[in-house]
Parts: sequence; C-alpha cells; structure tokens
Amino acid sequence: MKITLVAFAMLRDKLPESTFEIEVPDQITADQLMAHLAQEFPQATEVLKITRLAHQDDYVSKTSSLKPNAEYCLIPPVSGG
Repeated sequence: MKITLVAFAMLRDKLPESTFEIEVPDQITADQLMAHLAQEFPQATEVLKITRLAHQDDYVSKTSSLKPNAEYCLIPPVSGG
C-alpha cells in the first residue's frame, strides 16, 4: 500500500525530500514503519528512533496499523524557547 510521509524539523535534512510517497506492506504498524524507514534511510536512523508519527492532528500509537493512501507526519523532538 502507499502512504504519504511529511518530514518535520531535523528529519527534513536527513531524508531525500520533505514530502514523499512510500510503498509499505499492508497492515504495517507505526513501529514497523519506523524500522522500515531506518533501513531505507540509514542516515536518519538515530532521529527516527525518537520520532513520533502523527495522522490528522493526533499521534499514532506504535502498534496501530496504518491506513492506505493516508498522509502521516514524522515529528522528531524539538527544543527551543
């Protein structure tokens, strides 16, 4: 299935594009997606370990299955004042 990912903050520099479509297995969970992305983009592995996945203004549970053709946001921790 295809999903769209939107990268924020430091992940924009670690991934080839800030918004991209990716083909993933059906019934993939948020946690499995992060592992898949770490294999696909090893330069982003450390940031992906601490990144949260969001869909429609809500964070997605690590064990939640993703929906086909949906847009998900990759949100790493952000600091600042």
